[in-house]
Amino acid sequence: MTDSVNTSHQLPSDVNYPWHKDTWSNFVNAKNQDHLPHAILLAGEEGIGKLKLAKRMAKSLLCMNTTADNKEACQQCVSCKTYHSSSNPDYLEIRLLEDKKQIGVDQIRALSEFLTFSRSYNTHRVVIINPVERMNLNAANSLLKSLEEPTPETIIILVTAKVSDLLATIKSRCQLLTVKTPTKDETIHWLEQNQATNNGAKIDAETLFAMVGSRPLKAEAITQEDIENKQNFFNDLSAVMNQSLSISDMAKKWEKHDFERLINWQLYVVQNAIKKPIGANVNTMEEGEIITQVSQHLNSEEHWHLYQNLIKQKQYIHTSVNPLMFLENMIMLWMKAGK
Repeated sequence: MTDSVNTSHQLPSDVNYPWHKDTWSNFVNAKNQDHLPHAILLAGEEGIGKLKLAKRMAKSLLCMNTTADNKEACQQCVSCKTYHSSSNPDYLEIRLLEDKKQIGVDQIRALSEFLTFSRSYNTHRVVIINPVERMNLNAANSLLKSLEEPTPETIIILVTAKVSDLLATIKSRCQLLTVKTPTKDETIHWLEQNQATNNGAKIDAETLFAMVGSRPLKAEAITQEDIENKQNFFNDLSAVMNQSLSISDMAKKWEKHDFERLINWQLYVVQNAIKKPIGANVNTMEEGEIITQVSQHLNSEEHWHLYQNLIKQKQYIHTSVNPLMFLENMIMLWMKAGK
């Protein structure tokens, strides 16, 4: 993997993403009609700004003087100002602690204590839990108690990319609000309009889309080195399938890499390899070369099966999986799908 200047993109944080429009409208309508639930399950893919939307909702709920038309926070009242200084006593955000893979029961017990406090600004008390699917079982059971006995004027916003991972009893006590995934055209247009440069470097929107798919906020972390790494990864995969590189050597080479990114690269490429025979366009010449490169090793009837197995493999990313074993199993999926 090459050393290079950091060219990551700082995407704007002060904009409202256009693909949030429908979800925000549903929230505003419920607020205007005084039909807000005590718990909102805000669901959608990773990298589309769900947490930003949840915080936008939280600011609206905390604000003492929201705008009349779209219920945006005024930014001027004492509640808004304390929120922006991270000192609003009516707001609690629960997230993964540093170096932790799960949200623990002690964090949810802190929520239970928070709900016993009196409100300070006579608006709402708001809690955001993100990502809620990463709670351990004890934490989930503790949260269930809070959902079963809702506190007046309190709204809990659960943010998730994996609704299926939640306890059915938790899902049943929330109102589901789904955040739309932007289309390819929406993603590329937004990246063209909003991506910034760092150290004078700029990666074109088509190339970024090939790296992140319809998850535009993931583009913020993409560097030129990542693009090179992607090509190197598929070169190594091709070498394994040609039997010029061993599975164990490839696994050792990539064991410190971001597993989620590796899986997403493969899913995107295999998905486009499935589409290619029926005339689907690829985004870049490099992307087309990668698809051709991997397709020549695969039995065409195995593309879809490989795609499904990679999705299953993705479920183990945030567990205590052995890195080398995870990578070896992942590479073996390609060997099994080979010609």
